[in-house]
Amino acid sequence: MPRHKYSSSFKVKAVLEALKDPDGVAAYCRRKGISDVLLYRWQSQMINNASNLFEKVPQAAKSKITHLESELVRKDQVIAAVTEEALELKKKLVD
Repeated sequence: MPRHKYSSSFKVKAVLEALKDPDGVAAYCRRKGISDVLLYRWQSQMINNASNLFEKVPQAAKSKITHLESELVRKDQVIAAVTEEALELKKKLVD
């Protein structure tokens, strides 16, 4: 059986609907055609990552920002070195 890729919004909606379903999570999962084990995994992921909703900048974004900032500094250094070299060559041509 091929694996189905579910969107994040579908997962959140399914977990919330399953928890509110009067027939229970198992009945909800049978109606929707998804595994109850999978739904409980999504629920666990939601609970574990809920604190990220209230952070100004999520941790994953912080590490990405740090990486991009260091890459930007490196590129600025390369540009400065190339510019300096170009100016020196230009001076040599004028002399």
